[in-house]
Amino acid sequence: MNVFAVVPVKGLKDSKRRLSKVFAPEDRRALTTAMLEDVLGALKGSSIQKVLVVSPDSEVGQIADRFGFSCLSPRHAGLNPALKEGVAWCMKRSADAVLVLPADIPLVGSEDIDRLVEFGSEKSTVVLSPSMSGGTNALFLNPPNLISPCFGPKSFFSHFEEAIEKDVAIKFYSSKEIMLDVDSEDDLKKMTEMKKCFGPRRIFKQIALLEESSQT
Repeated sequence: MNVFAVVPVKGLKDSKRRLSKVFAPEDRRALTTAMLEDVLGALKGSSIQKVLVVSPDSEVGQIADRFGFSCLSPRHAGLNPALKEGVAWCMKRSADAVLVLPADIPLVGSEDIDRLVEFGSEKSTVVLSPSMSGGTNALFLNPPNLISPCFGPKSFFSHFEEAIEKDVAIKFYSSKEIMLDVDSEDDLKKMTEMKKCFGPRRIFKQIALLEESSQT
């Protein structure tokens, strides 16, 4: 099975605005970069054949290139239209299945990714992995156009409902590594508390640097 991954990333200057009360733009930029590098590192060590980063930001494209991955600058604004472009890009290159993986779940590991692929190995299967807030933190589609990406608030239920309507097989994959995304101060606190459970990650180093900076 020829499996591609699509990783959407906003422009770095606009990233993580919900953290703007505690972090300056350059700090939020550094956090986003650290998370992206963690996610791309996990994909690099997985069974995924090809990775496409979807972003309008040229600096993000440089990061993707450093990992040996492709980058697409979408023609349309908005997350879901950009993802549709990414999925279409994969299908033109003979992808049998696509994994959509956000760039802000830095605790995801290669093992999680390989399990998602295994769960979705049968034709006409959707694999959903929820976030803690009811969103979707991983979406596996076999084939890639089985349902439409509809990421956003409560997107887990939106994806589930469309899969039900299309009468396709639905599987669920849940892990604490995937469920924790970073959008708020509380998320950062939870991640810091989980540090002992995980190996070294770029995100932990960046959080430590920001904490040191705030104390000086």
